[in-house]
Amino acid sequence: MNVDAAARTARDAARTAAALGRAAGRIASHASFPQTSGRIAVTGADGRIEVVRDRHGVPHILATTDADAAFGHGFVHAQDRLFQMEGARRLAAGRLAEVFGARSLASDRLMRRCGLNRAAARDAAAIDGRVRVLMEAYARGVNEGARSLRALPPEFALLGDRFEPWRVEDTMLVGRLVMFGFAGNWNTELVRERLAAALGPELASAVDPVHPPTPTVTGRDYPLAAERLQEAYRALIEAGLPSTAASNAWAVTSARTTTGGPLLAADPHVDATLPGIFHVAHLSGGTLDLAGAGIAGIPGITMGHNGRLAWGVTAGMADVADCYIEEFDTAAGDASARYRTPEGWADAEEIVERIAVQGGDAVEERVLVTRHGPVVSPALRGERRAIALRSTVVEGSDIATPLVALWDASDIDAAERAVDGWSGTAFNFVFASVEDRVAYRFAGQVPRREVGQGLLPQQGPRSPGPPECLPGSELPRTVDPASGVIVSANNAPGGSTELGEEWAEPRRAERIRSLLDWRERHDVASFAAIQGDRYSANLFRLRDLILAQVLDDGAAGAADAEARALLERWDGHLVARSAAGALVSATYRALATDVAERLAGPLGRAVLGQAVEGVPATSAFAYRIQGTLITAAERATAPWFTGPDDRDRRLRAALGRATSTLRAQCGDDPATWGMRAVQYWRPNHPLGDIPGVGRLFSRPPRAMGGDVNTVAQAQSVPWQDVSRISVAPGYRQVIDLADWDRSLFMLPSGNSGIPGHPRYEDCVREFLAGEHRPLLFSRAAIEAAAEERLTLDVAATTGEDAP
Repeated sequence: MNVDAAARTARDAARTAAALGRAAGRIASHASFPQTSGRIAVTGADGRIEVVRDRHGVPHILATTDADAAFGHGFVHAQDRLFQMEGARRLAAGRLAEVFGARSLASDRLMRRCGLNRAAARDAAAIDGRVRVLMEAYARGVNEGARSLRALPPEFALLGDRFEPWRVEDTMLVGRLVMFGFAGNWNTELVRERLAAALGPELASAVDPVHPPTPTVTGRDYPLAAERLQEAYRALIEAGLPSTAASNAWAVTSARTTTGGPLLAADPHVDATLPGIFHVAHLSGGTLDLAGAGIAGIPGITMGHNGRLAWGVTAGMADVADCYIEEFDTAAGDASARYRTPEGWADAEEIVERIAVQGGDAVEERVLVTRHGPVVSPALRGERRAIALRSTVVEGSDIATPLVALWDASDIDAAERAVDGWSGTAFNFVFASVEDRVAYRFAGQVPRREVGQGLLPQQGPRSPGPPECLPGSELPRTVDPASGVIVSANNAPGGSTELGEEWAEPRRAERIRSLLDWRERHDVASFAAIQGDRYSANLFRLRDLILAQVLDDGAAGAADAEARALLERWDGHLVARSAAGALVSATYRALATDVAERLAGPLGRAVLGQAVEGVPATSAFAYRIQGTLITAAERATAPWFTGPDDRDRRLRAALGRATSTLRAQCGDDPATWGMRAVQYWRPNHPLGDIPGVGRLFSRPPRAMGGDVNTVAQAQSVPWQDVSRISVAPGYRQVIDLADWDRSLFMLPSGNSGIPGHPRYEDCVREFLAGEHRPLLFSRAAIEAAAEERLTLDVAATTGEDAP
């Protein structure tokens, strides 16, 4: 290292140490805590706005116009979640390397290629009228909220202590990012492709967890896909493949309640981070009156109620993305933008994205956009082909207009009209109205396909082009079912329209329905109890198999007798302290890893859900493999097992490995065993891994029960003996339409995103215990629970620029 380089390294280290010191000092001094009582003069609002924070941690934004309600919501989001908003817009725009350097370049390259920034710019230019008024008011509120802070949140000390003013385009960018997170089936296509290349079409399709006909949301059957999946694998091989990857919502009418009105519950399952994705608020203006969960960076709520209509949302799981392998004209040189189509060569659009890199030279990313979409493969490690990504996440009309229409909807018919315009990623909407009606609607942009299409990457030169999207009239829906019950849990919606094959197992939906049927009428408490249910139907079947095939000989040894005694007493619930639940869960992990690696070798983890390199997510295999594998074990069927003897031998070995894991983690006494020896939830901040100061952002690991198929979901990777829970409920709500003030909510961490703030993690204990807090709505209830009151007054002069 030369003298200049050494000096630069020393300066960089000194700057980093100083930034870490500022961050730690800001946490210790509470300098970033927002002002939540008294008065603040603001510009950009039309009139006085009150922000009443209740003792349950919920801010109530009380204004006289809808624009001021949006302004106040932006102000509160800036007070509570400013760094989260900054991180989201930087991630979506591909601008992380500006502040974090070259280590973030790979993420920036992928996002620039996918084009969320370009879609957001189109969205911002397209909106007008009432929608633009609300979005612009929200942006002004964000900037005034940021300006009001004594100091930016501590994480900004690592980003240069700058916050660029929020724009309408940034709101659209965050919205597109959220949809992008729910549209990852394209990496499942790449996983399937690699399995097909390595294993051959028959074996690859046999290990793909496609489920037989099962209960659907609408009650209409969904076609069996296994046969056409195998045909798709064969077609891929014949085309010359080179040899070279969840949520609950339900509602019932008053006929099934003791409350005198409908009930609606929802708990979306998302990345279990700190802070969580959702922020709970109530905003009231001229006509808007919304309470529930929203996303920092976007005004209003994404699920909750408006005083007339309640709704919950689950991931649609539809196939909204396709990979196309393009052929570029190599004879014209490496820089050629000509690619092959059935009609001959065509010119791809060229877009140059300039990525600033902190501490280094800027990088120019040359993005080629074909008729199928942008070529993303240069951002995927180990991928040398030109793979274009067609994703409806970056297509369609703006994302704000249908959301505002949903806020305004006074009944289910209006709500359906609103989601008819839902753009991009598909979602399931469950509605309940004060007219005592319930409904289900599948909404989003799903390409029209023939049966079996879209499961694997397609050959671009042979493609007729990306298919048009299905109109809303052809998407599944159910209104006023005779049963008075709607249940949606990422299971297949039903119907003959080809929407994809990535549905979750129906175990959660089946369990919710059975718990609803367990009693004739329900109340808020019983709905809340269902949300906390951790019964694992799949692992209870595995328990029965272990008892019948491994421990059926009178438990010859002491260890067998001990295991048998544990399992015979187990009721199937994966609660945090369950020794038997931990033993069965650990046995499943050991068995799954064993058989997957035997079948697929180095690609064994791909069979269990590991995604392709360069894609920071799991594939659909992760949430669909458990039931498939346990059914194969029950039947001792190929290719997983060569017969009953092979199955029993592997099952006994898995039980032995599980026992060893539990003893190593917890000790020899089964009374000390629990799910913490198998999985843990660590509320992890995006900067939590930074040495020293990172521990101030994140929190220690916590024990959490459940698994990928329990109602109270806890998804962790099955190929590790002990792993971190990556997906869990990000918000829980139970809405009582007979009395809005009886409604409940719960967050996994807290409403504040500021490390050290009293509301940063104040929900953790209650969340783990399955408890809820009141989601208040009436003015009387709000005043009775008021803890802090902040008044935003319109300033007589223009305020300072946002920091």
